[in-house]
Amino acid sequence: MSSHFHSFFLCIAILLFAACNTESHDPASESSDEIPMQPTNSYDITGMQLDSIIHGFIEKGAFPGASIAIGKGLETSVMEGYGAYTYTSERQITPESIFDLASLTKVIATTAASMLLYEQGKLRLDAPVSTYLPEFDTPSRRSITIGHLLSHASGLPSWRPMHLNGMTTHDALMDSIMTIPLTARPGEVFQYSSYGMIVLAKVVEMVTQEPFDQWCATHIFETLSMMSTGFHGIGTPDSTIVPTEIDTQFRHRLIQGEVHDENAWIMGGVAGHAGLFSNVEDLSIFAKMMAMRGQHNGMQFLQPETIDLFTTAVDTSLGTRALGWDTRGPAHQPSSAGQYFGPRSFGHTGFTGTSIWIDPETQIWVILLTNRVHPTRNNYDAFRGVRGLVADIAYQVFL
Repeated sequence: MSSHFHSFFLCIAILLFAACNTESHDPASESSDEIPMQPTNSYDITGMQLDSIIHGFIEKGAFPGASIAIGKGLETSVMEGYGAYTYTSERQITPESIFDLASLTKVIATTAASMLLYEQGKLRLDAPVSTYLPEFDTPSRRSITIGHLLSHASGLPSWRPMHLNGMTTHDALMDSIMTIPLTARPGEVFQYSSYGMIVLAKVVEMVTQEPFDQWCATHIFETLSMMSTGFHGIGTPDSTIVPTEIDTQFRHRLIQGEVHDENAWIMGGVAGHAGLFSNVEDLSIFAKMMAMRGQHNGMQFLQPETIDLFTTAVDTSLGTRALGWDTRGPAHQPSSAGQYFGPRSFGHTGFTGTSIWIDPETQIWVILLTNRVHPTRNNYDAFRGVRGLVADIAYQVFL
């Protein structure tokens, strides 16, 4: 078995650059997815190969630091930190290091909140958004449903840096989203839209009558004992958090402890599409819960039927999108889930260099957190392919 592993990962190392070209990336998609968590040390060979691959990406400038967790069901087999906060920092990355999750916010916060409210009968997937937000009661928006927002089929545009249009306040940004022209008729096209998730977070606030960040903290993160997970305000950098970009266009400083996404920053750091911070220790709790069909510490956090509903592709003829989550899709299509995660696998990625994937059939899960936008976001070519390689290693751990 060890010889098999060695050969497999030697091939990966030799073909690294070719493999790096297999991962798809939509720049608009993330613009601007108990038992004590002690690794089992049962992955010696795969662990060494993982170390080699991640250090290789660090050396070629893909990111200064990364944190990875791999497991199956309630078992955590890998939980490691690599590199440092920056290329010149002496502060090392550990599993406790907190990263800007970027668009993982969409699934860990916004979609999870929607799943809970759906189970409580407070949020209907087929209900028009105007049921909850009167601003959507217009001729072009009246037919947009909650399901459309979750599946990225609302017709809302993907993402635009609103500050370039002079919108630098929360109210101005929200007014724009409520009136911006649709790019397609609702339900006809899948177009990944951060705006849809911003709107959905506002729906959650209307339904719960609580601020989005506070409701998520109480009903998701505290309930799951994810005590290092939450939204952060703006204006006060935090040196304990892994930094993202040196912003030379908008904020004109290093972004550290504040959300990287410009639109989320304009909204005060709390939004449905970006703004959440966490570490692999906390996210592994969430991954285990999803892999175990909604169970956490002897309680049913989510019903299995709800997980199935939200993680099944809505219309495979249009794409791989489920409700909030993305899915692996056909094996022949390139994916950040790599080549071994099954077609029922679900996950998500984030623009700052993050990803989470869960295979419900095998219960294997993998989490990758990086700050690939440091010092600049214009380095995706160096980053390309790492998500898929890490997912492949995760699968090989349990063969």
